Amino acid sequence: MKAEEREILEATLRAHHARGDFRATATAALEAYGPEVLGFLVNLMRDRQDAGEVFSSFCEDVWAGLPGFKFQCSFRTWAYTLARHAAQRFREDPHARRRRGLADHPEIEEIEQRLRTTTVTYLRTDAKDRVRAMREALDPDDQTLLVLRIDRDMPWNEVARVFLGEDEAVDDAAIARKATALRKQFERVKATLRARIAAERSGSE
Repeated sequence: MKAEEREILEATLRAHHARGDFRATATAALEAYGPEVLGFLVNLMRDRQDAGEVFSSFCEDVWAGLPGFKFQCSFRTWAYTLARHAAQRFREDPHARRRRGLADHPEIEEIEQRLRTTTVTYLRTDAKDRVRAMREALDPDDQTLLVLRIDRDMPWNEVARVFLGEDEAVDDAAIARKATALRKQFERVKATLRARIAAERSGSE
């Protein structure tokens, strides 16, 4: 999705939300952002079934959180924050029961199930597979940072919001400090990957 298209989508979501039409907000948001969030979770969880379970929890969190969402960040940023937290909960307790909070909203549940069961495909080459394997060996926060910044091209202030969490009252100074710290972390992660790639190449010669 291009930046201009995302701006239009975000304006549409704000308009639905301002009218109190949370069903329309959730439907439009999941249709638009659901596939990329699911792809993010597949990258993060390393297992498609686990990613599907986390995605279902994420969809429930979106629905439950909509009434209190204040749009102090973009909906996209908030969505990735919820997805990251859902993944963390799953790692802590993968057997926790889902709330089934969408049972009374069949149209939203249909979107969740459709997106969840859609095969996420990737263009694979040997080189890409090797890099992907190296990325998967990183810890979850480092993986999240790479996906948001490289794969999703998310601005640093939005990446910082995702890592800071769901507190919408976070001030600009805190966001700036977190963004600076994440930039340094990002450079360390890139250096680690470059070193691993170089070591692999030298070992194969």
